[in-house]
Amino acid sequence: MDQLKLSKGLIENIKKILVEADERAENPLLASQYLAAITGFLVGNHNLPTGEKNEIMNELVAFTKYVYEDVSGQRQDAIRPKGEAFGIWKPGDP
Repeated sequence: MDQLKLSKGLIENIKKILVEADERAENPLLASQYLAAITGFLVGNHNLPTGEKNEIMNELVAFTKYVYEDVSGQRQDAIRPKGEAFGIWKPGDP
């Protein structure tokens, strides 16, 4: 299978379509629910035996979690100061 062509532009275009259909989709969590429902709809309507569709859904869930963890890790790396300790200071701490 070829690699996916995931880009910020593609994501923004999809979000724009979702918001046009339901303005509440500005909320990333609601937009994610729409995308999850669309995934279930597309796989559910595919002409494959149920067992194969279940396996595909399990793979898609795992792939979704992989992308989530990768993006979350990149965001944390961007927030964390380079070459410095990172933590929370509270008044009274030495």
